[in-house]
Amino acid sequence: MRYFKYKKANKTEKAAEKQRYKNLCEKEKRAYRQEKILRALGMIVLFLVMGTCMITLGLCISSIPSSQNGFIDILRALLQGILYLMAGVFSLVAGAIASSPIFIIADKNIRDFTREELVKACEHLRGYYGLCDPCIVTKCYTSSEKRFNNHDVCIFVVGDELRITANLKDGFFHSEKDLGCYCFKADEITVSKVEGEKFLIARLLAQDIYFDLGYRAKGFVERNFTEKEEG
Repeated sequence: MRYFKYKKANKTEKAAEKQRYKNLCEKEKRAYRQEKILRALGMIVLFLVMGTCMITLGLCISSIPSSQNGFIDILRALLQGILYLMAGVFSLVAGAIASSPIFIIADKNIRDFTREELVKACEHLRGYYGLCDPCIVTKCYTSSEKRFNNHDVCIFVVGDELRITANLKDGFFHSEKDLGCYCFKADEITVSKVEGEKFLIARLLAQDIYFDLGYRAKGFVERNFTEKEEG
């Protein structure tokens, strides 16, 4: 059993952005560039308003006079701490309110990714993990590897290994959906039928690692991997 993961986590996002821009018409490309400019402007306004509020309120709070009485000074320090915390929250809210109209306008320029663009964005991952036929896309309901919980996954065979990774066939563009890839030899796994709450589940077990999958995964693994290796 082994596990490996693509190192350049942000490449999927960048590949999707590049593919998206490539498929835009001229009008959409102008809107895309406007979106980028508006988002940059929104961030500038956000941090400018936050910084201004923090500095102004910080100066006001620090100007609270001290006292010769030690007990009063302790109360003063506690009050200042509370006021600094409140100033930080207020500054964040003020910055968000001031910049939100800009982000709202920017969001109107976004066009949804098509399935073809998402599939293209995962091309490098398919090559890296060796995705090939035979392959099945199914649900991973729960797993000892928590990042696989409630994800669609690809199960496929490469040489003498069974591999499981994210659904690269349908594609995605958020880098955090790259789950990495687990690889198993035939003598390392067992696949059994488990009674789920509503339907049957195929449990793939390797030592202390398990994946609860759609039931049709059991037949796929037996037909294309375990029985094949035994034969």
